[in-house]
Amino acid sequence: MLCSKDLVKRAIEFRKPERVPYNFDSNRTPVTAERYGDDFEWVFSTPPENTYPKALGNDRFVNEFGVVYHRPGATFGEAVEFPLSDLSRVALYRVPDFSHPARFAAMEEIVRNNSDKYILGMFPHLLFQQMLDLFGFDGLMVALLKERRAVDLIADGLTESCLRMVDCFADRGADGMIAIEDLGLQDRLMIAPDLWREVFRPRMAAIVDACHARNMHLFVHSCGGIQDVIEDFVAMRVDVLQIDQQDNMGIDELARRFAGRICFFCPVDIQTTLPAGSPAAIEAKAKHLMRAFGSRGGGFMAKTYPQPEAIRIPEENTRVMCEAFRTFGRYPFQF
Repeated sequence: MLCSKDLVKRAIEFRKPERVPYNFDSNRTPVTAERYGDDFEWVFSTPPENTYPKALGNDRFVNEFGVVYHRPGATFGEAVEFPLSDLSRVALYRVPDFSHPARFAAMEEIVRNNSDKYILGMFPHLLFQQMLDLFGFDGLMVALLKERRAVDLIADGLTESCLRMVDCFADRGADGMIAIEDLGLQDRLMIAPDLWREVFRPRMAAIVDACHARNMHLFVHSCGGIQDVIEDFVAMRVDVLQIDQQDNMGIDELARRFAGRICFFCPVDIQTTLPAGSPAAIEAKAKHLMRAFGSRGGGFMAKTYPQPEAIRIPEENTRVMCEAFRTFGRYPFQF
């Protein structure tokens, strides 16, 4: 029987894993008492204790970038104050240094204690999404069209930081890296695809290449209607696409265009099925995902949604989903 690390690698590389790998526990926030099984361990560049995020009161906090967030309820928070909303600050702004060895003590312990698991490092940032929080939405949109030098300066600083992170995580035993890079509205990108290709694709491609040079996979999480750039991800050799919604783009259409070319890493759709679907509907959607994306010698991995409380996903629905993936996720599929 293959260990978790080998199962994940085989699924990503279309090398016929014995079953669908899953990530049900190690990325759930807040951590719950329920445990459904896991082939992964997530690791981070952790800020020194009692430094960041800093609470500001009234459900507000500030992070290392100087972005102020409002956190309503159980969410991760929404940026409300942007350090680069005034473009005159760009020339003096410095991306925080996430590379200090002390920030990786927790990761090093996890790696020591989980030699059989796939170690997935999380970038502290990537490009577009971080720049939205630095400039603000309106500010970034205007700067992309009228102040490209400011955009390039910050984008280059973020890229250099990501490249340092690749080495920091690789040196400590990570098997892959995941970048959180929300690009989509419900049905399309937030910016024109050609503009994304001009500004962001070359820098992202350099990060992908750096991961591969260190024998790590690159995972990209992106919400929304991102169908216009998935072909770009494939061309850049992004290994894994982590999406929590699929129905807005169409499972079968995504499979027709991209199955067998990039590995998908998904829960059951968090907009249409997981929050309020019946057990039968959740099980059927889990089977649909596995059949559509995972029938080419791999290419699919299952996960939970990390913030179930924030979007009112009942724990029972999460349990049904996890059981469906575990029960029916053995190759060859028998459903």
